[in-house]
Order: sequence, then structure tokens, then C-alpha cells
Amino acid sequence: MAITEDFNAALASEKPLERLRRTVERELEAGVQRERLIAQLEDLRADLRASGRENDEDVVLEVMDFLTDWSSPHMRL
Repeated sequence: MAITEDFNAALASEKPLERLRRTVERELEAGVQRERLIAQLEDLRADLRASGRENDEDVVLEVMDFLTDWSSPHMRL
């Protein structure tokens, strides 16, 4: 499954924030560079905004905060 599909599956889940965070964490552990993940999440966020999916966009922004250290220490990736 492509990473974008994984992101969308996470957003469609019952707990999108937790699942998207786990998805991103798994990608980091697999060696995907942080900058690449941030860029992919930014592209997804722009698509969500264009589609009027504000709640999903908020989830993506929160996970981006975890990646860029704009979160509580226990949530950082």
C-alpha cells in the first residue's frame, strides 16, 4: 500500500489521530526521512483543504506538529 493510501486509511479510521501518528511513526522507523513525510503530509493537507475536509486537515496538522516538535514531549516523533 502506498503511503498516501495509508494516510487516507488512517483518516477514515475510528481514531484517525492515533492511527495517522502510528502510520507516520512506522514510516520513520522504516527509514523514511522526516522531511519527506512532512512534504507528503503537507500535500495531503492541501488536498483535504481543497475538498473542504477541515476535520481531517486538523488531524494532519496535529501529526505534522508531532514531527516538528510542536507538541508535548510524549507525543513527539
